[in-house]
Amino acid sequence: MTDLTEFSDLATGSDVSNPDEPVISPTFPVRHAARRRQHVVRWIVAVVGVGLIGLTLLLAAAPPSTVYSAYSPLIGHRAPAIVGKTLGTDQSFNIRALRGHFVVVDFFSSWCVACRTEQPQLIRFAQHPYGGAQLVGVVFQDLNASALAMLGPWRGLYPVLGDPGGRFALNYGVDNPPSKFVIDPKGRVIAKIIGPVTAAGLDSVLKRATLEGL
Repeated sequence: MTDLTEFSDLATGSDVSNPDEPVISPTFPVRHAARRRQHVVRWIVAVVGVGLIGLTLLLAAAPPSTVYSAYSPLIGHRAPAIVGKTLGTDQSFNIRALRGHFVVVDFFSSWCVACRTEQPQLIRFAQHPYGGAQLVGVVFQDLNASALAMLGPWRGLYPVLGDPGGRFALNYGVDNPPSKFVIDPKGRVIAKIIGPVTAAGLDSVLKRATLEGL
């Protein structure tokens, strides 16, 4: 029968040749191994930390791609009036004149990071709208001059109106930008969208509404 005592002693570092001698603990190798383990752990933590930071930056730089629909008591009802002078072009505007077309009303602000993030996508949508849809911008709790400066060379591409007193925002139930409302050709609100969007995301909403006959 195999004597397990010898293997047990070897595992603990005991000298089996003379059991009367005191056992000397191998403190140096143990401490050295502990330091090596600490070094490995620190290296792993550093690598994981760098990876997480890189992923965060990547997600922050990525264009928004998901459309987040939200509840609104306006859905299914006639869109509230938006009437006034367009900023930058000073032309008369009435949203009811756009009957027969889909309309996307965008409440935005220059101080809104998400609004700035999605602006290139809105420009792309305004240049190539699905089914002749019309994009309309409404300034939300911001200076008109700041909103126009945010649009830069693209001002005038689509109508943008100020909202003195916040009357339009109140009627549409807007709390924060960016908030969008999709209006069908009959002038009814069919969707409220919160957060940044892409041109493709808006196109998909309009395509679905067209297929469902909204």
